[in-house]
Amino acid sequence: MLLILLTGCASQRPPEGGPPDTEAPFIIGTSPENETVRFTGREITFTFSEYVQRASFQEAVHISPLPVTPPSFKWSGRTARIVFDSSLQENRTYVITVGTKVKDIRAGNAMRETMHLAFSTGDSLDQGTFNGTVYGEPAGGVTLFAYLLDPLRADTLNPAIERPDYAVQSSDDGAFHFYNVVPGPYRVFAVRDKSNDYRYNAESEDIGVPDRDILVEDTTAPPPLRLFLSTEDTTRPHLQRVEALHARLLRLKFNETVYPQPLPLEHIVIRDSATAESVGLQSAVTPAEERFTWDVRLSAPLREVPYLLWIDSLEDGAGNWIDTSAHPWVFVGSATADTARPRILATIPAENARGVEPDSSFRIQFDRPLQGTDAFSLQDSSGTPVALEVQRISPTEIALDHPPLMGEAVYTLCFEEHLLSDSIGGRAVGDSTRCFRFRTDKRDQYGSLSGSVETSDSSGHAVVRLHETGRQPRTRTIATDSSRSFRFEAVPEGQYILDAFIDRNGNRRYDFGKPWPLQRPEPYGRVRDTLRVRARWETDGIRIPLQGRGSVDSTTVR
Repeated sequence: MLLILLTGCASQRPPEGGPPDTEAPFIIGTSPENETVRFTGREITFTFSEYVQRASFQEAVHISPLPVTPPSFKWSGRTARIVFDSSLQENRTYVITVGTKVKDIRAGNAMRETMHLAFSTGDSLDQGTFNGTVYGEPAGGVTLFAYLLDPLRADTLNPAIERPDYAVQSSDDGAFHFYNVVPGPYRVFAVRDKSNDYRYNAESEDIGVPDRDILVEDTTAPPPLRLFLSTEDTTRPHLQRVEALHARLLRLKFNETVYPQPLPLEHIVIRDSATAESVGLQSAVTPAEERFTWDVRLSAPLREVPYLLWIDSLEDGAGNWIDTSAHPWVFVGSATADTARPRILATIPAENARGVEPDSSFRIQFDRPLQGTDAFSLQDSSGTPVALEVQRISPTEIALDHPPLMGEAVYTLCFEEHLLSDSIGGRAVGDSTRCFRFRTDKRDQYGSLSGSVETSDSSGHAVVRLHETGRQPRTRTIATDSSRSFRFEAVPEGQYILDAFIDRNGNRRYDFGKPWPLQRPEPYGRVRDTLRVRARWETDGIRIPLQGRGSVDSTTVR
């Protein structure tokens, strides 16, 4: 509950001298004592083990329910007094929570745990309780908003507008606990309440959306909540610039990454502004030198006249749809002919790469659709050819599959440039043979991971992610089979984090949910401990339960 904080003008100074203060402050006494009933006073005191920063104490205090008139704060040495200007409500349980924002004066050490003081103006205390964990960086000092629900409020609750009925702060490890609340149904949000106004401010404050509401009873606590913090993006993506680079190439610049990827051509419409004639689209690729940009190749050349462009059904990573309310983009076409040869945008492996996985598939991406697939060859250091199976993944990308390669060996990948040509203009990539070398890694440096995702949710595919923990971490993502089983092959030896989620909307990204209108997060789970993959060893029997968001489990290693 929001407190208007009043302080005196006297200076606050601890006794000077003595050894440096390395201990966290803590509360050594309160008045009234915890669980006092039939309380009739209007003053609450907290005495600390050492001098604390007054402002930090006032920011850390939460009083539930909110008093009609905000209290004032008075100090006497290490004792803080909270003085209510009017009598407290009759037959009510009050909970005063002092969170971990409290810091001492000398060293700025913060309280390690949240302190709860419960007392009642009636004959008994409410006994409802529940707990959980906040996950985020950092996880401590996050405010938990708990709202007592009724049928109407459950449908209309917006944490950006309504203050919570109860509020506590998480400890350094993210743990939180509500005590002495009124029994009933609750919805709980985790908010990094930077403004201390007990309202959620989108985009400037992180929020954790619950996967479920909970029922609090006098005798039984509900299962713990797991709340994962994320920064909500509420801004629609938009197109910033359209430029005709030449007669057959259009560059589209967005303000952020848009999905689906690759950019679906059916979501782009281009028409001659005078004749309304449509312009055919051939491909869309992302240029390496630009962010949030797509180069769209056209089936027919443009003219130096105005064109209209519409874009629809694209969204950003937060699920915000592109703003289509504006008028169509108007741009002027170019009559400049494309005289450049097709070029390579990326290769996997890169030229002179080392540590290439012997079982990996190769990828080559070009800047435009090409024709011809018999241009590639692979040979070992002795000149012995290695069979290649060429597959066209998209009009601009080719995959090269091969048998397992030798470990710690040098290979050379070549392609005949004249056999690869622009599928429209017929211009070849070049006139010579282009080759690049790479070295494979040790074959015995790889292990494997396998297991299953356990969930009763059948609303979408289960996606499993394997996160590296090194300086340049990568993430490998696979979808489980029909039995919810998964297997990662050729995993380099090292430390990994493993998690999974149900991809309900099919976008292959984890969705944290939205607080308003309420959208529940996708079911999520992760392995509690970091996994170590050992060379020539299979780590199997891994279980990832997805009973609800934030479920965790350990693994069985065989």
